[in-house]
Amino acid sequence: MDTFSEKISPGKNLLVGFQHVLAMCPGTIAVPLILSGAMGLDARTTAFLVSANLFTSGIAILIQVFGLSKYIGSRYPIILGSSFAPLAPMIMIGNTYGLPTLFGAIMVSGVLIFILSFFLDKILMLFPPVVVGTFVTLIGVSLAPTAIQDLAGGTGSSTYGSVQNLLLGFGVLIFIILVEKFGKGIWRAMSLLLGIIGGTLVGAFMGMVDITPIQEASAFRLVTPFYFGAPQFEAGSILIMTIFCIINMIQCIGVFSVLDEIAGTHTDNATKIKGIKAQAVSQAITGAFNSVPSTMFNENVSLIDLTKIKSRSVIATAGVMMLLLGIFPKVSAVITVVPKAVLGGATLALFGVITSSGISILSKLNFFENNNFTIVGTSIAIGVGATFASDIFAGLPSTLSMICSNGLFMVSASAILLNLLLNGSKGLKR
Repeated sequence: MDTFSEKISPGKNLLVGFQHVLAMCPGTIAVPLILSGAMGLDARTTAFLVSANLFTSGIAILIQVFGLSKYIGSRYPIILGSSFAPLAPMIMIGNTYGLPTLFGAIMVSGVLIFILSFFLDKILMLFPPVVVGTFVTLIGVSLAPTAIQDLAGGTGSSTYGSVQNLLLGFGVLIFIILVEKFGKGIWRAMSLLLGIIGGTLVGAFMGMVDITPIQEASAFRLVTPFYFGAPQFEAGSILIMTIFCIINMIQCIGVFSVLDEIAGTHTDNATKIKGIKAQAVSQAITGAFNSVPSTMFNENVSLIDLTKIKSRSVIATAGVMMLLLGIFPKVSAVITVVPKAVLGGATLALFGVITSSGISILSKLNFFENNNFTIVGTSIAIGVGATFASDIFAGLPSTLSMICSNGLFMVSASAILLNLLLNGSKGLKR
C-alpha cells in the first residue's frame, strides 16, 4: 500500500474533505472577485465567475488525484485552486481586450505549459534543495501578511484592527493549536473545521455574520463552456500569460517538496512532471469553462500535517464537493459568510507550517559549503524586498515590472542564478 492510499471511513472522509474545502475557498474565490472588481463587472457576471471557479477547481483536483492516463496526474493528495501569480496580467488583458481574449490566452498558455512539461526534467535540474528550500520558505513568509490582515478584519474593512476582530482571530488560532495538541482521533483531524465553525458561531453572536449573500444566491446554476462567447486569441496576451504561468509552475514544483517534508516521501521527477502536465491540462479546460489558471495549494498540504490524514480519497472527496459548490451557488455562499477574522486565524496556522517546511528543507544543508549561506540569505532578502516594496519596479516596462514585482519569481530567479554563478555545473547535481 502506498503512502496516500490509507482507508478512511466515509464520515471522516466527508469531514476532513470539507476542511480542505474551507481551507482553499477563501484564496480560490478571491481571484475571480478581484478580477471582476478590477474590470468593473456586474454582480451577475461576478457570481458566474465565482461558480465557474469553484467548478473548475473541482475538475483540476480530480484530474490531479486520479490522472487522465499513466502520464498525466501525480495521483498525490494535492488540492488545486485559483492562482494569484497571473492575476495582474489577467486584469490587464481583460481590461484591454475583454473576457473572450482573456480566456483564450488562459487556454493556449495551458497548452504551451503542457508542451514545456516534456522538457521539465531539464528544468528541474535548476531546483536543488538550496533553491527549493529558499523558495518554499518565502511562500510561507509572503502569505503570512494576508492571514494577519484577514485576522484583523480584512484590508479596507471599517472594523480593521478592532479588538473584536483580534480577539476572535487569535482565539480561533489558539483553539486550533490546542485541539491539535490535545485532541484525539477524529477530533484532532477536525481541528480546523471545529475552529472555523466555532469561530463563526461566536462571530454571529458578536454581530459579525451577514447572511445576505446566502439569501441572494441562486439555488442552482450550470457552469457552461464559452459563456462569454468564442475565445479570442491575441499573441501578446498569450505570451504574457504563459510567462506568468511558468512562475505558477515553479510554485507547483515547490508544493511537492512541502508534501515530501510533511509525508516523509521522496517525489521523483517523473511524478512531478505528471503533476505539472495535469495542471496544464486543467488550465486549458479551465479557460474553456470561463475560469482562471489553477495552482497547487500549499495551505492544504499544511492541513494534511494538521490532520495527519494523507489519503488521496479525502482530496477526491473535496474535489467532488467543489464541483457541487460550483453548480449550487446558495450552498457555496455559506462559506462566504465566515468572518474574515475567523479565516485569518485558521489560515495563519496553515501558513506557519509552510514556512517551517521550507526551513526544514534548508536545515538539511551545510551552510558552510557550496556558498549556501550567500545563496539563501541574498535570495530571501531579494524576494522579501520585491514582495513588500514592489513599487520600486514601477519605472520598468509594464510586463517586466509585473514579473519583477512578484516576490516568488524574484526569489527563485535569484537562487537559481546565484547557485549557477557561484557553483557552476556542480550546483545542478547536488
